[in-house]
Amino acid sequence: MFIKSHILKNTFRDSVYLMRLSGTVREFEGVIEAETIVGTDHNKKFLRSGGLWTDEIETEAGANDLIIAVKAEDEEKAEQAIQSALDEMNKQVERENLLGDFVPRTFETALQNLSGANLALLSIPGRYVRREADQVLDAGLHLMIFSDNVSLEDEVALKQKALEKDLLVMGPDCGTAIINGIPLAFANEVKQGKIGVVAAAGTGLQEVSSLISNLGEGISQGIGTGGRDVKAAVGGITMLQGLEALLKDSNTEVVVIVSKPPDSEVTEKVLAAAAESKKPVVVNFLGGDLEQVRKAGCEPAGTLKEAAQKAVNLSRKKDAGSGDSVLKADEKLAGGEKKKYKENQKYLRALYSGGTLAYETLILLQGTISDIYTNLSYEGAEKIDDVYKSRANTVIDFGEDEFTQGRLHPMIDPSLRNSRIIEESKDPETAVIMLDLVLGHNAHPDPAGSALEAIREAKEIAQKDGRHLSFVTTVCGTDEDIQNRGEQVAKLEKEGVLVFPSNADAAVFAAELLSN
Repeated sequence: MFIKSHILKNTFRDSVYLMRLSGTVREFEGVIEAETIVGTDHNKKFLRSGGLWTDEIETEAGANDLIIAVKAEDEEKAEQAIQSALDEMNKQVERENLLGDFVPRTFETALQNLSGANLALLSIPGRYVRREADQVLDAGLHLMIFSDNVSLEDEVALKQKALEKDLLVMGPDCGTAIINGIPLAFANEVKQGKIGVVAAAGTGLQEVSSLISNLGEGISQGIGTGGRDVKAAVGGITMLQGLEALLKDSNTEVVVIVSKPPDSEVTEKVLAAAAESKKPVVVNFLGGDLEQVRKAGCEPAGTLKEAAQKAVNLSRKKDAGSGDSVLKADEKLAGGEKKKYKENQKYLRALYSGGTLAYETLILLQGTISDIYTNLSYEGAEKIDDVYKSRANTVIDFGEDEFTQGRLHPMIDPSLRNSRIIEESKDPETAVIMLDLVLGHNAHPDPAGSALEAIREAKEIAQKDGRHLSFVTTVCGTDEDIQNRGEQVAKLEKEGVLVFPSNADAAVFAAELLSN
């Protein structure tokens, strides 16, 4: 086995392109593992932990450089793989130069060529957002900011400016929106209908909108706010604007609010605004005070699944119902799995790509199992010291900044999580590995197929030691998504993976597997 690297100084390539190039290099004959990646400190740590480390990377690679790292059967194959990667990068430059299509390089030229636009989406490094966002708002357009690492000061200033201009700023770090039936960023193909959603949670919006669509109803608008919007420092500016817009919208008959619990003063503002509504409002403040919501005249929902079910019931002019607020695991199925574990198999390793789904799982695990560690901020669990090494029952969100700085989001590139699946299988105390597969626009084209390679290897590792692993999953999406939820579920179930209709169902089942 031989490891070789190549450093390209002061070189930038689009992250999606780098993901695809890495995949291409891995397919070369004799290549064991490969990465093309930006030389940030975090990415260097990833290369070191993944066994792709060289002295050259240690001494020469900087944050503005591009690293090609290859592990191959021998030196010749490693060199050939790197040269092929360099050749492909040169071909890409040539292809771009040959393209005759006009590609606008500035906001001004883009607007000139699409004069009827009323919304812009920014996905650029956070330090440049303020300058570009000011131009967008000055031009009178609504704005969605996909970028993260935008300062709180800039977020407040931009939202205050937009409020004065009667414009909407969704974000920063707004991963999902559905505007006039058009999915933006990470969003799913859902039915159009009469349920409007405003959410300070990207995968929360995806889960609720997909479940609503799968239940046969549709979405009028899906407005993302960005997670910090419901903090006191921002004041829920976009949440309140979005709620007001949905209450005024003639195509919206039911409103759903989704968020982690806002700061207290924002909660009061949002519930006060919702209390004035003549339309039914379902509120899912994950882990929040259900009675406070009820007193405001709204329908409380304890889970994303319950929020979707209540919204569907209300849209059909029915009583909101319980919406399965108390979920029950299939005890017979769980009992069959438990019998297969060795005595020392007692822990859950939940490996998530969706932060809201991971947070919901933490809520549902609390009170059933103990010794929970996570990289999320959650009072009911301990903060994990090393995100690369699980401890007891661990819930990891691979979409957090420590994993995505300089790398693609795990919904696009699941390779880091797939590697972690294999590592978790080597721990003799692991009993359950839990995953979310999130479908939709810009997500991996076949997340089930990608995960199954790691799942098969993990099962083989455990079986050699006489152990059984339970794989518990949820697939967030619809059959209309390009990945097709039904086909993804079928692939998983064919390999013995346990697939549940919602994240809440999966979390409750996982907790049952580990209960005494």
